Amino acid sequence: MTKPCWDILYRWFPTLLSPWSLASICSNFEDYTTICKLLMLRLYNDYWFDPASILSVCMTGVYMGFIPTSKGDYSAHAGLHKEGELWVQRQSRNYLCGQMAIGDPLTQAFLDEIRKRKERLYLVVYEGTNADATVHSTEPDLYVCRHRSAMTHEELQSVRYSTMITLEDVKNQLRRGKTIMYDPIVVDSWQFIIIDREIGLPFQLIDIVQDTLLMLCGDPSPRQVAKRVIREIIPPSVQEIFLEEITIESSPDIRYSAPLDIQYEGNRFRCHDPDVSIIATNQERMLSEPSARDTNRFIRRVVEDMERCGLISLSPEWELPQAQPVVVQGTDGAYDLYFPYKRDAAAAEGERAPLLPLPPKGCLLDFAQAYKRKHPNAIATKGFIQTHYCACPMPAIKSLGRTGLNFVTWEGHVYRWNAMPFDRPSSANAWQYYIQHYINSRSPFVMFYLTTFVIVATDLDDAERKSMALLEEMEDRGWRISLPRPREWKSDIDELKLETLYEGVRPA
Repeated sequence: MTKPCWDILYRWFPTLLSPWSLASICSNFEDYTTICKLLMLRLYNDYWFDPASILSVCMTGVYMGFIPTSKGDYSAHAGLHKEGELWVQRQSRNYLCGQMAIGDPLTQAFLDEIRKRKERLYLVVYEGTNADATVHSTEPDLYVCRHRSAMTHEELQSVRYSTMITLEDVKNQLRRGKTIMYDPIVVDSWQFIIIDREIGLPFQLIDIVQDTLLMLCGDPSPRQVAKRVIREIIPPSVQEIFLEEITIESSPDIRYSAPLDIQYEGNRFRCHDPDVSIIATNQERMLSEPSARDTNRFIRRVVEDMERCGLISLSPEWELPQAQPVVVQGTDGAYDLYFPYKRDAAAAEGERAPLLPLPPKGCLLDFAQAYKRKHPNAIATKGFIQTHYCACPMPAIKSLGRTGLNFVTWEGHVYRWNAMPFDRPSSANAWQYYIQHYINSRSPFVMFYLTTFVIVATDLDDAERKSMALLEEMEDRGWRISLPRPREWKSDIDELKLETLYEGVRPA
């Protein structure tokens, strides 16, 4: 049914329907979505809109096609409280139920995104009238609310919890709705149950749903959202009138453009040894403040670029996360990601720090000077190996039966490393050990120290031969280096400034 049809019905039979019976006249889920959007535009409010409806707190979600049906907000009652003579401890997970149209491409994109957020959410998805969660199921024994009580705080620790609400109860509530709800609406929709993984969180599920939908649509501004919904459901002849009058409540975050796509891999690399106090300060700030949209989008852009280039892979199952990315501004003004791993995280994965200590920083200069003393007419040059943005170009260290280090984004995506992250404890030692074994010990004319190297030759012809040999070796290993052409090599070792290393962008 289009807006003109709803207009006629409301004009002549306003009391025929109520907020709770509107669905009875809809022939499909699209009709129901249309009337929900019209209600959000403040039409038909006198008779058909319920101010207490969950729709009113998920306005942007409704505009984007997500129709919330119920929620469980237990944040106000969780925790430990004294109730009369008893100490009562309640643990609960919030949940949100809603529907989206099966045929809408945004629905599939929304499903794909939400089920990737394994560290933040549990998800159950039903299709049409199916009584089983055929689209996406989750743990069957998950509790939603439970409590225990005792006369004293000490006794409480030994009392078993009594479960009040389980996920199965929420599923049953949804199944009962399928039997009494009007079939045309159910048939062509997916029904979502979205649950907090952690207990005791504030209720943020509606914010998560709306933020996800906006992200999937390219982070439109409130004005763009208004134009989108008005063009969908309002006749062209009156669209301008509605555009002038409509107001969409929004946070300051979404009034500005989101960060653009980022391609750091191959174009930027950050330092491997930042000042840990700077990282710790920024980590504390991010933990203490609400997660901002632009911060999440920046992290997403960088992480997606890393995943696209093979540095990391999305974990297919939930894993206990070992780190969360921290955003820190670099000395050049741009922002970087750091992953503050602790040594016990690496130890938990069975990783052992390599025994080889780092050579002294002056080793490149010592190597070149020793060659120069042996060959007074020698020439040399300094170059660097292009690492990944924030990882060494070597495989991640994993012990037998272990998955290696992981990290979780603030949105809840869990990733595993495929390369050696700079922030892994002793990663510099591991990288130096790796390159010492494969390059330094096999090529007496070159020496690598971390990402910087010096290559020496007796004359120009020798430099050509050794340059080709090194480039071929790098190509075989899939590494890229910056190597000056032989005619740019220097005979004066001091001109190379070998005491200065290539270290990447440092925190400001």
